[in-house]
Amino acid sequence: MRGCRRWQTAASGALLSALLSGTGLGAQAPAAPATLPAGQTASAQGATGSKEETCRVSGTVVKMADGTPLKNATVQLSAEADREHTIATKTTADGRFALKNVPVGRYELTVSRNGYVTAKYGQKKPRDPGAAFTLAAGEDRHDLMFNLIPAAVIAGRVFDEDGEPAQRTVVMASREVYSEGRRTLSTGGWAQTDDLGQFRLFGLAPGRYYVSAAELGWEKVYGDREFNATPRQETERAYTKTYYPGTTDPGKASVISVKEGEEVPGTDITLKQVAVFRIRGKVFNQVTRKPGREVELDLIPRGKGLEWENGSRGGVKKPDGSFEIANVVPGPYVLLAYWSDEGTYYTAQEKVDIAETDLDGITLTLGGGATISGRVRWEGRPSLEGDELQVFLEPAMMRFWSGTSARVQANQQFTLKNVNEGDYRVIAGGISKDCYLKEIRYGDTRANDNTITVSKGGGASLEITISSLGARVEGGVVNQDGLPAAGIWVVAVPDEARRGDSRLFKSQTTDQYGKYDLHGLAPGSYKIFAWTGIEQGEWEDSEFLKPQESSGESVELQDENIKTVNLKLIEAKRARE
Repeated sequence: MRGCRRWQTAASGALLSALLSGTGLGAQAPAAPATLPAGQTASAQGATGSKEETCRVSGTVVKMADGTPLKNATVQLSAEADREHTIATKTTADGRFALKNVPVGRYELTVSRNGYVTAKYGQKKPRDPGAAFTLAAGEDRHDLMFNLIPAAVIAGRVFDEDGEPAQRTVVMASREVYSEGRRTLSTGGWAQTDDLGQFRLFGLAPGRYYVSAAELGWEKVYGDREFNATPRQETERAYTKTYYPGTTDPGKASVISVKEGEEVPGTDITLKQVAVFRIRGKVFNQVTRKPGREVELDLIPRGKGLEWENGSRGGVKKPDGSFEIANVVPGPYVLLAYWSDEGTYYTAQEKVDIAETDLDGITLTLGGGATISGRVRWEGRPSLEGDELQVFLEPAMMRFWSGTSARVQANQQFTLKNVNEGDYRVIAGGISKDCYLKEIRYGDTRANDNTITVSKGGGASLEITISSLGARVEGGVVNQDGLPAAGIWVVAVPDEARRGDSRLFKSQTTDQYGKYDLHGLAPGSYKIFAWTGIEQGEWEDSEFLKPQESSGESVELQDENIKTVNLKLIEAKRARE
């Protein structure tokens, strides 16, 4: 079923991207003067160059505990300036690797291997951001050493309330992270139970995890309410997502701490039943002019969580286009209907809120989405990273669903086709790092935080103003001993009145020489911070920022400004400490 495959792709992508956030102890940044070597800049250069200008990177990967060389570890360089190309190699039997003809630039250098935690260059402890890896023309870095630590494992079983093993249940290990200024849970590993209800979550970085279990909704069969023996006035009950050791409230879940290479057995979860309800309605297909048979339905929780959530799912099988979705836990959702015809998806959606009763009378009409014409206005000369500029609309409330996109033509016009109603984030893909989105207007409405609302029929035009005149702040960071601080978050935080706009925050990790180079800052007042002991995105939390205000370096920026701000490393303060 195409809809099912699409869900699996989205879910797998989300879970795998979360797995890639694992940390380890990477190669340490070299002790170096606060100034760069001759001819080297902190900013990334182009991904092409003559043979004489290219670089060589080599080193060794070993097991941290005893220094045993590790064969078949993958060493990869990811360039900031060119994401389309991958530079990677495998280690040999003696743990050695070599990357030749590497273009000049600024990279992220990572090492991964089965059974070990992925390591980033410059990490000192797990969950550190790692240092950017900068290469100058002709540079030969041959002294790199990566010490990998064994990954951890959490194992256990899942049971239903009768003590029976719950098979084919999805179990997830999640960690607390920051997203858009608030703490949420992000999936760091997942597995499925076998016929004995057993699971094994492997490849985990050391840290604190919340472990949850949930049934796969599409593997369950629920009879129509009108045919079963349950009276309408009697509340139905069903299993819902349950956190270890047996609670549906993540705030009451027990945290499991794992060390490097540790296996934590006996993490048994008993699924809990809760009151559930049903949604009933009809789907009409404007494309076929008939009731919407063979239409798939997904009920997706509204919100900004980073864990994969699926409220329930179903389909339209009845000739009159009617549907019934069972086992719905109370909460806010988006009800999404989708149907494909010759490779084109047609969708309809509606926000629904489930309280303590069934919901009847929902009507969804499938049809061609709106056609949105738009244009890009440039302030300054157009500046792109690659060959083309694209406009993307990303569903704001459905994190794991793809949106729509269009290529911007030479006349700066674009056309987004088949856009269904809903809230979308507007993304300009392909602009250079010196650019910033100055304004987005949909019809007569100015978008807040890059989000527009498309109503049925659309009709409004989309105008995106991009400035290539972004300001730049560069400099170096030193620790309390005056030595370069590598692998440290440097963040430009806008003044308090503008902190609700997440696009105005700019961040970067320092490279091996303690250097940073922030591009594409919009005009205004900022404070520049260099923090240790901070998590990615924590700087968007207003409660975190309150005790930090006096520690930042103030800077006022106008278009095309280039300012140097040298920083001293500061220990993050927290209001709750």
